[in-house]
Amino acid sequence: MARPKSEPIDPLEKIARLLAINVSKGLDNEEAARRLLAAGFDASAIGGLLGGGPNFANVAKTRKPKPQKAQG
Repeated sequence: MARPKSEPIDPLEKIARLLAINVSKGLDNEEAARRLLAAGFDASAIGGLLGGGPNFANVAKTRKPKPQKAQG
């Protein structure tokens, strides 16, 4: 959610943002968006966290996850 730069951020929101960054670390943006949507973040917040537009999360939600490569 966009807010004026001068408006302070609630401490719980800061914690939620830090957790979101940690959860999405190392994932491609589409998988990160799906996980953040599942965690209850709205599309505009996810766009801000991942550096995309507000519609990015909605598009990622409709796409099927890519199959993971076998590790060996």
